[in-house]
Amino acid sequence: MPLAYHLLAHKDPDQVARLIRVLQHPEDTFVLHFDRRAPRALHELGHRLAAESSNVLVQRPRAVIWGGPAISELQIEAMDLALRQPRPWHHFVNLTGQDFPLVSREERLARLGARPGANYLSWFKPLETSHWANARERLDRWHLHSAGLAWLLAVPGAGRRLRALLGWTNRIPTVPGWRRPWPAGFPYRGGSNYVVLSRDACAEVARSAGARALRHWLRRAAHPDEIVFQSILLNSPLAATVINDDLREIDFPPHAPHPRVFTMADWPRLNASTRLFARKFDASVDSEILDRLEARVLNHR
Repeated sequence: MPLAYHLLAHKDPDQVARLIRVLQHPEDTFVLHFDRRAPRALHELGHRLAAESSNVLVQRPRAVIWGGPAISELQIEAMDLALRQPRPWHHFVNLTGQDFPLVSREERLARLGARPGANYLSWFKPLETSHWANARERLDRWHLHSAGLAWLLAVPGAGRRLRALLGWTNRIPTVPGWRRPWPAGFPYRGGSNYVVLSRDACAEVARSAGARALRHWLRRAAHPDEIVFQSILLNSPLAATVINDDLREIDFPPHAPHPRVFTMADWPRLNASTRLFARKFDASVDSEILDRLEARVLNHR
């Protein structure tokens, strides 16, 4: 059975085009979202692909604010769109424009098809571990996710002063002094936003009443994309199907705000990896590693 992919991107049209070219297969389903503020060339790429291929869908472009609910809500909208398509895919994979596959499509199908009901996502209990120093604050503060506010806070000089005045330096803006009560029975779980989910899990996340209520409450949380899938599925009838592995090779140094960019120096690690995908890559930093991976993936189709 084929797969469904969701791709979020906001820059680097050429690198995104390369990723889609390596993944593209007529039996698979692709849902694309390009940020409203992305370069015109990226939006033109999406329109062209959708016009040329019936298996490519393009979501209405919206502004994605770092730390806000847009990422997970776009991913869940993509799950619902993919479920409505006639192709009988068995797993949904979310990607960004800086991801790249490590293995061929045949190996992806074999690995995932061997356990069609399994759901792959990393998870932990935030209040019982040291993974997130701000674990409670992520939920009980009223976070302000606004494109207009984000623009204002990015204004040189004035934005920095406003952040300092309101106590928002190096933080997502919040309503001062406001604390939100937690919903009864909320199963707080966290983890990476990267997931590989079965059709049943996608239907649970996108369509169940309990999931919709939790998603609504998380709209004022910080980084709900790192909470929503874990908290829904581990409190659902599908909990036993969850495997604590997101199937991604990522190098996230301690206390760093972003994963490290892979280069050719990382080839031994990537070549030996048993994961299906890796991130992140930047062709402007090192395009040779993408050349090497593309040759490996395509030569083993």
